[in-house]
Amino acid sequence: MDYKSLIVNGRSVRHFKETAVDAAKISELQAFIADCKKLVPSIAIEAKFFAGDDTYKRLYGIAGYQGVMIEAPNYLVLLSEDKPQHLENAGYVGERAILKARDLGLDSCWISYSDRDMVKTVLNLDTDMEVVALIALGYASSTKKVEGIAKTGDNYSQAEMSVKKMGSNSERISLEEMVYIDKWGNSATSEILEERALLDAFSYARMAPSALNKQPWRFIVDGGRVILAIDNENYSGSYLNKIDAGIIMLYFGVILDITMFDSKWGFDNLDNDYGIPSNYKVVGYCNI
Repeated sequence: MDYKSLIVNGRSVRHFKETAVDAAKISELQAFIADCKKLVPSIAIEAKFFAGDDTYKRLYGIAGYQGVMIEAPNYLVLLSEDKPQHLENAGYVGERAILKARDLGLDSCWISYSDRDMVKTVLNLDTDMEVVALIALGYASSTKKVEGIAKTGDNYSQAEMSVKKMGSNSERISLEEMVYIDKWGNSATSEILEERALLDAFSYARMAPSALNKQPWRFIVDGGRVILAIDNENYSGSYLNKIDAGIIMLYFGVILDITMFDSKWGFDNLDNDYGIPSNYKVVGYCNI
C-alpha cells in the first residue's frame, strides 16, 4: 500500500450510502487485520464484521457521536485480550485497518461508546475478550457533508491535507511545537529533522487524527531514541488518549517502515524525565 498517499487523502465520514460493502472486500480486510503488523504482537486481537441496519438499531443509544449512532452499511468491531498496552494496540491496529479500507476504496469512521460490555451484549459477542474499537465502514454519501478533522470530534476525523499545506495557517500543530530535541522545549527544526532522516516520519505523524482534534502528542528526539509523551494527567483511565497514542505510533512508525527500517515501540520506564511537564505522560519510545 502507498501509506503516504493514504494518509494524505484521509477523511472521516459520518454519512454513508446504503450500499453494503462487497463480501470480497470484507474478507480481504479481515485477512489483513489478522496478518498485519501489530504494536504489541503478543496481544491477541480479533476482528468481527456486522451488517448495517440491525447493528445500527442494536447500538443506538449505546454508541455514536455525541449520543447519536452513526448509520453505516457495515461495522468493524475489534476485540482484544486485556493486557498492558492493549488499548494503544487497538488504536494502532484499528487505524491500520482504516488505511487498508481506504486502499480498498472504502470510507470509515471511528465510533465512540460508553459501555464496552453493553456493546458485547447487544451484538451477542460470547467472548472473554474486550471490545476495544468500533468502526463504521461503507461508501460516503454524496448528498451529505463530509467533515474534516477540526469539526468531527471524537470520531477521529482526518482532515484532507497534504504535507505541503503544513504551514502556520494549518489546523495542525507545527513541527516545532510537536517535536523537541534532547529535552522538552528545545524545538526541532525541519532542517535538523531532515539531517536525522526523520522529517518524513514526523511530517506524516503530524496528520494523525485524534479525539476532538486535541493532537495531544509531543516527541523528544534523544540521540537514537524517539520518546512519545501524551497530554493527559489521567492517561491511565482514558480510553480516547490511549487510542490516540496507538494511532500516532502507527503514523510515525509506518513511515519509518517504508523509508528507513522496521520500527518497534518499547514501553519500559525511562530514567531521564527530559523536563517533561507533569500534565504529560511518557507512553512509549521508538529506537531509531
